[in-house]
Amino acid sequence: MDKINMVQSLNRTLHHIMTADEKVLVMGEDVGLNGGVFRVTDGLYQKFGRQRVIDTPIAESAILGTAIGMAMSGLKPVIEMQFSGFSYLMMHQLEGNASRMRTRSRGRFTVPLVIRMPYGGGVRALEHHSESKEVYFAHTAGVKVVIPSSPSNAGALLKAAIDDPDPVVFMEPKRSYRSFKEEVEDELPPIPIGRARVLKTGEDLTVISWGAMMQDTLKAVKKLKAETGAARK
Repeated sequence: MDKINMVQSLNRTLHHIMTADEKVLVMGEDVGLNGGVFRVTDGLYQKFGRQRVIDTPIAESAILGTAIGMAMSGLKPVIEMQFSGFSYLMMHQLEGNASRMRTRSRGRFTVPLVIRMPYGGGVRALEHHSESKEVYFAHTAGVKVVIPSSPSNAGALLKAAIDDPDPVVFMEPKRSYRSFKEEVEDELPPIPIGRARVLKTGEDLTVISWGAMMQDTLKAVKKLKAETGAARK
């Protein structure tokens, strides 16, 4: 069991899945030779070659449109939007095609693809690199949204997203990429999508959080518990 950060967990998961399943491929801007802006796809091109790790033009709509065709033909594309702020350009393909294909075809076709995208602020990036757009995708029928909060659940959730028969938007909080490490098993079992994870139990208050805010929330809960405990004494 290694102590790794979120980038390393995602990268290791992609290596394992692509080794086990030849239908899985990666495509996006700079995901190949450069290993991605944040190095999540580092080493994949060298191991699997350009047929399965595809550097694309700067054309988000074309990236997703191509991936939809691949998915409907039996492949499992994992595409990367270099930053979530660029995903506006693929919205018609997502909302008008990928999300509707199952119902439009009465179940004849599914679109098993994953759209990875770094999102969120806190890293002193430009405006189109720091947006939090999860609400757009969460309100799109036919699309599932997954956001990891730690290295230990990032790889497991990515595995579940790739296994899912429908399109999944997988949003990765940039502030959590390298901010902390956890002990992570070499091969993680997938975590069921759509089920909340209870980190702490109690009776007085329910606190819900996701992504990078999870660590801040846990710190706040710890501080509140210490303060209320001291007050009761």
